[in-house]
Amino acid sequence: MQTTESLWHDNSHSTEEYTVPPELLQSLRQHALFQRTNNESFLQKITCSMHLRTYGTRDIIIVEGEPARAMFFLLKGSVDVCSADFERIYANLPQGSCFGEIGILYSMPRTATVIARSRCIVASLTAEEVNNILPHYPEVERMLRFEAEERLAVLNKSKSLKTADKISLKPLTERNIEDSTGTHQLLQKIPYFQGCPEEFLHLVSLKVEPRHYAPNAMIIKKGEYGNELIFIISGTVEFTKPTKEGSEDAVPITRFGPGDYFGDISVLLNTPRATDARAVTALELYILKKSDFIQVLDHFPSLLDHFKSMAESSLNQLKSMTGMDVVMETADTPISPLIHQEPSPEGPSFTIPPSSVCSTTTDQDPTLLPPTAANVLKNTETRRRRASVAIWSDPNLVALANRNLKPSQEISKLSLESVIQPLDSKPFEPKTSSWLGLLNEDILSRIVNHLDLNSILRLSTVSKKCREFIQQNDKIFTLLDLSQINKKVTDSNIKHIMRLVGHCHPRHLNLSQCFYLTDDGFKELVGSMSDIETMDLNSCWLLTDKSLSLIATACPQLTRLDLSNCRKISDIGIFRLLDEKASRDYPTLKELSLSYCKKLSDMTMQHLAHYCSSTLEYLNIQRCTRITDQGFSTWTETRFPLLKFLNLNDCSFLTDQAIAYLVYAAPHLNHLSLSFCCALSDSAIERLAVLQELHDLDVSFCGAAVSDLSVRTLLSSQSVFLLNIRGCVRVTDSAVQSILELGRLKTLNISQCPGISTNAKEIIRGSEKLQRLIA
Repeated sequence: MQTTESLWHDNSHSTEEYTVPPELLQSLRQHALFQRTNNESFLQKITCSMHLRTYGTRDIIIVEGEPARAMFFLLKGSVDVCSADFERIYANLPQGSCFGEIGILYSMPRTATVIARSRCIVASLTAEEVNNILPHYPEVERMLRFEAEERLAVLNKSKSLKTADKISLKPLTERNIEDSTGTHQLLQKIPYFQGCPEEFLHLVSLKVEPRHYAPNAMIIKKGEYGNELIFIISGTVEFTKPTKEGSEDAVPITRFGPGDYFGDISVLLNTPRATDARAVTALELYILKKSDFIQVLDHFPSLLDHFKSMAESSLNQLKSMTGMDVVMETADTPISPLIHQEPSPEGPSFTIPPSSVCSTTTDQDPTLLPPTAANVLKNTETRRRRASVAIWSDPNLVALANRNLKPSQEISKLSLESVIQPLDSKPFEPKTSSWLGLLNEDILSRIVNHLDLNSILRLSTVSKKCREFIQQNDKIFTLLDLSQINKKVTDSNIKHIMRLVGHCHPRHLNLSQCFYLTDDGFKELVGSMSDIETMDLNSCWLLTDKSLSLIATACPQLTRLDLSNCRKISDIGIFRLLDEKASRDYPTLKELSLSYCKKLSDMTMQHLAHYCSSTLEYLNIQRCTRITDQGFSTWTETRFPLLKFLNLNDCSFLTDQAIAYLVYAAPHLNHLSLSFCCALSDSAIERLAVLQELHDLDVSFCGAAVSDLSVRTLLSSQSVFLLNIRGCVRVTDSAVQSILELGRLKTLNISQCPGISTNAKEIIRGSEKLQRLIA
C-alpha cells in the first residue's frame, strides 16, 4: 500500500513518453475546472505533463498534514476523503473530480487524507509543473485561482458554522468537502445570475455563506425587513400567507426547490417580507448578506438596475398570486446595507419538540468486556446501550419486554466442565436403568429437541445413559441455541461444548450475544457443522471477515444469516462470503441481517446485486450509515423479484433517489421500514404507491417526508394494511380524513403526531374501520 504522495513518481509515467490518449483529453475537457478555463492549448500542454497511476482499493493517495506536491484528476473510479486516522469518511468523490489544487496554489498542507474507494486511475500534475506552465497562460491562472479561492472560502465558512446551523442531509464535514467544490458552478446555474460577468460571480462566490435548516424550520417571517438573499441548493421551501390577520393558520402559496431564490424583493426594494417561508425538507442554502451584495454591486453599477428590475417583476408576480398589497418605501430610496438591524442567522426559529424531530436512535454499544486493563481504557466503547425512546415509549412493547425479562439464573450456576463430562466418568446411576425403554429413540429425540439448553445440560447429568443418549444421538440439537449461555461461550470453553454437540448436525445455530467468541473459537465450533441452514451471530463483536470466509466453505447449506452488530466485518468479508458460495455453486442467501454493521458501504450493495438478486427475500441494513443512494443505484442493473422484507431504519443519508432505485429493483416488497430516514421528502413516500404488494409500511419519525398529501397518495394504492406514521410532525387531521375515505388499513400508529387532534383520533376509533389504532 502506498502511504504518501511522495511515492507518486515511483512506478508512474508521464504522458510525454507516449501519445496522449484521446480518452484522457476528453475526460479533462468534461472536467468542470477545465470547462471554466476553456483553453484547448493549455489542456494539451498539461496533459503532456501529467503522470498517470493506478491505485488499488484502499490505497492511500494523499495524507492529511503533509506538504502539497501535486493536484489530482480522477479519471476512473472513486475515492474517499477521510480523517488522518481513517476513522471518519468525510466524502466520496466520483469520477471526474479534482482534488489537491488548493494546496499547490496557496502552498498549504493537505487538509484531509484521500484513499481509493475502488480501483481507480488518477492523473497527477505536480506543483513544479503547474508553476512552470501557468505563467504562459495568465487567463487560465486567474480562473484557477478564482476556483481555489472560492472553494477555500466556503470551506472555511462551513467550518465556522455554529452547532445549531449544522443541520443537513449529510454530516457537515462531508458536505463541506464534497459540495463546496462547485460554488461557482452552482451560482452559475441559478437563473438569478445568468449572464453575469465572470468576475462578478467570483466575488459573489467569495461572499456567500452555507446554511442548513431542519424540516419545518421557519426561514423568513412576513412583515420583517430582510437583509439576506437566499439561494436554494437542495431541499424544498414552502411559502404561506395567514388565512386572516393574526391567525396562526396559513394557506400555501407556492414551493421553491433547488436553483430557486428569494429575499431579493425585501433587499433591493426596501420592503418588508411579503410571506412566511418554512422548510419542507432538510435544506441547504447559500446566503448572500445585503451588505456584501451591495459591496459587490459597487464594482458593477450597471447590474444594479438589472437586479432591481427583476425584484419588481417578482413583486408583481407575488401580488397576483396572493392578492395582497405589499408596503413599499419610495422607489427612489437608495439601497442601504444598514437600513434595518440584521436578523439572527436562522431568523425566528420554529421549535420542534425533541420527540418529533429526526434524531436517530443511539448507536448500539457492545456488552461489557472482561475487566482487563486494556478494556478499562475503552469505557466509551463498552458502555451499555441506552434504550431508544422511539421503541420503549410504546406501552405494548414495554409490557412484552417485562414478560420476557425473567432470564434463568440457574445456568450461571452450572459449570460447563461439570455438566459436560467425559463418557468414562461415573455420575449417579438411578436404580431403574431401563427408563429409556418407555419411549423409543425417535420420540425421545423430539422431546429433547424442544427443551432449552439449560434443561438439556441438566438432563445430561442425570445418568450415564442420559449423557450417552445426548452426546451420541445425531438427532439431538437440530437447533443449537448457545445464546442462553452467551457469557460462557468463550474460546477456552468451546472444547467442553464440542463434547456435547460435536457429533450433532444442527441445522440452526444461535450464537446471539456471544460477545467473547473470537475467530479461533468460532472455527473450532462451526468447522464440522456442514448442515447449518440458519445462523444467528447477532452482537458477536469479535468476529471478523475471517469468520465469514470460514462460513462460506464450512456451511454450504447456509441461506439465512444474521450479522447484526458484528462491527468488525467489512465489504471484503461480505464479498468473500458471497463469492466463495457462488464459485462452489452453493445455495445463495435468502435472508441477511446487517444492521449496525457500520463498516459496510455501497460496495456491499453492489455485491448483493451481483450474487443474491435472484434469491434474496429478507434484508436488514438498519443504521448502516455508509450506504448511500449510490449503493441502491447498483440495484437498477438487475432485479430482486423475491425481496419481500427490507429494513432501512436510521439510514439517514438516503434520499428520494434511493427510493426511486428501490421501487424499480424490488417491485414485490411486502414490508418496508423507513423510520428515521430524515432526508426523504414527500416525493419518496408518493413513489411507494406503485408497489402494489406493499402491505406493511413504517415511516415513523421521518421528519418532513410524510404529509397529508403523501399519505393520501400512498393510500390510493389500496395495498397498505399496516401504516406507522408515528412522530410525523406534518401530518394533520386532513390525513385522518384520507385514511377514512381511501384506506383499507387494519393497523395505524399515529402516536406523537402533534398535528392530529384528539377529536380526529376519536373519529377514527368510532369509525370501526381499523382493527387496531395506536394513538
